[in-house]
Amino acid sequence: MLLEIHIPDSLRDSLQRGVPDLTHAALEGVAVEGYRNGALSMAQVRELLGLPSRWEAQNFLASRGAWPSYDEAAVASELAPLPS
Repeated sequence: MLLEIHIPDSLRDSLQRGVPDLTHAALEGVAVEGYRNGALSMAQVRELLGLPSRWEAQNFLASRGAWPSYDEAAVASELAPLPS
């Protein structure tokens, strides 16, 4: 899919300052928001960004404050086997 985004010329320079690849930065933003709202899995983020491993995807998301969401039942099931 091709996605085009119109950015006014008056904002282009400000957005490109310190961002070597604005297109990739926009794609990263889509990946982070997609993960946060549950539309994308970590594996899909990895595929979208072409990251080499699950750990790279996890580190990428964590660096942007996008953590896996666990409900109380999921946490309890992961903690159950641990000694108290």
